[in-house]
Amino acid sequence: EFKYKDGETGEMKSASITQIRSKMRVDPNEATRKSCWEAMRTIGPYVAEPFLEIVKLRNKLARLLGYEDYYDYKVTQAEGFSKKKLFVMMDDLEQQTRPIMERAAKQLEADKGPEALHPWNTAFMLSGDIEKKMDPFFPFELAVDVWARTFAALGIEYKDATMRLDLCERAGKYPNGFCHWPQVAWRKADGNWIPSQANFTSLATPNQVGSGKTALVTLLHEGGHAAHFANIDQPSPFFGQERAPMSVAYAENQSMYLDAYATDAAWMARYARDREGNPIPWPLLEERIRSVHPQSVSMVR
Repeated sequence: EFKYKDGETGEMKSASITQIRSKMRVDPNEATRKSCWEAMRTIGPYVAEPFLEIVKLRNKLARLLGYEDYYDYKVTQAEGFSKKKLFVMMDDLEQQTRPIMERAAKQLEADKGPEALHPWNTAFMLSGDIEKKMDPFFPFELAVDVWARTFAALGIEYKDATMRLDLCERAGKYPNGFCHWPQVAWRKADGNWIPSQANFTSLATPNQVGSGKTALVTLLHEGGHAAHFANIDQPSPFFGQERAPMSVAYAENQSMYLDAYATDAAWMARYARDREGNPIPWPLLEERIRSVHPQSVSMVR
């Protein structure tokens, strides 16, 4: 739990890390956003000393196993190639996107002023007003229905899987959406199908601006992981994992493809509806594209 100062009232308030990030994106008061940013920065000093000891022990273990460090060990085990190869790919990505990022930053400064480049302002300047305008077309209570209809239209099935969904923010809850499988899908030698069991979470605060879209994006993403592991039809449960020759990057690529529907204009025109059933207006979609798309390079980086 974090403490931030409300810029309107001066009152100190409590919030989870998810709520802090959301406020930085949509709260119109700069003092509130800056206080939220400062609250987030307290994480580093709090965890640094004990975490560094863990890092040292992990690196020691990895070197005993013949790896450069623990990160090299994890990359090699998950992706089948070394940390050095990964960094070659990431360096190329960074170099090719750097001039695009620099142009985008200059354009944002020209459009919104130099204050837009402050870390507590950038997300709001890019999409704060748009998020508020779009919020009525992503009601929290309709998120599960929209997710189900989207996947049905794509032909995605779960093959008799059991899924448990935990969608709302609460005190003590792990501060990130995730999906895990107490039971992965597989087929026995006699041909009998063992369906998967999946649990996945979201971190929505229903009365907060953007909560409906937060829940929906997480449903599309984590529901994509759940669908992946619900459809592994192999003669052993050991095929249901994310280690080489399977790839974490492969799993994330398909789930990120699915959650990207929530930013697609054609998809929103079909599925984004307010509580009265009215579709999101095309001029609002155009406004979002013109505001957000030029800065999308920051997500790539």
